[in-house]
Amino acid sequence: MSFCDDTLLCNFPKCRTKLSGFAWVTACSHVFCDQHGSGEFSRSPAICPACSSALSGKLDIVRTELSPSEEYKAMILAGLRPDVVLDISARALAFWSYQ
Repeated sequence: MSFCDDTLLCNFPKCRTKLSGFAWVTACSHVFCDQHGSGEFSRSPAICPACSSALSGKLDIVRTELSPSEEYKAMILAGLRPDVVLDISARALAFWSYQ
């Protein structure tokens, strides 16, 4: 996926729908539509349906809003050191390039 393409696709096998609204993101860098994420990650232990990785950590699965409000964007990184913000940005770009 190129950085110019701003549409993520569900990584659930046979789904590949364009994501909007909310999505589920995993520590193994996969992303799922709200429907498949809600179904798959309500089970314990959670297993990534794309790569079969165990997702047992507290932050291994996160449900996120794909179009956050301006207020959220203004506050989410406030107070963090610039090196931390750059590290977060680098990880976000790596996620997009992986997709």
